[in-house]
Amino acid sequence: MNATTRITPAPATTTPATATPTTGEVDNRSAYLSFTLAYLLGHGGAALSKGADPLLSLPGWLPITLLGAGIVTGVIQSMSASIRAQRGAGKSEALAGQLAGLSWVTGFVALFLAITGLTTAYDTPELQSVLWPPAPSSWSA
Repeated sequence: MNATTRITPAPATTTPATATPTTGEVDNRSAYLSFTLAYLLGHGGAALSKGADPLLSLPGWLPITLLGAGIVTGVIQSMSASIRAQRGAGKSEALAGQLAGLSWVTGFVALFLAITGLTTAYDTPELQSVLWPPAPSSWSA
């Protein structure tokens, strides 16, 4: 081997870095719209149809039905949006999302049970309308 031979390095090959797949933006405006309409039509209808001189003459079942239908629709749309969001997520991201959703459900169930337990234990059903506005006692005439 000759000492004057020049060794040239091989050209560097650039390979694009493969990033971990990220979750895309999920459009959940329909769920927000469902919840908004549920509260406006449900609670608004109840507020406008109650009192000494009601502005609307609605049957007693209609506001709670509108509220319930809107909330159920919003929950279904939220669940479908979260399923779409989890498609590209890793295991830990998906688990974090599922635990966040479970904590919301657990919180509302606990709130319902606590308010129902308090009003039953102290025999004060009128307290439900203060602690839980959509409670059955607040919808009666």
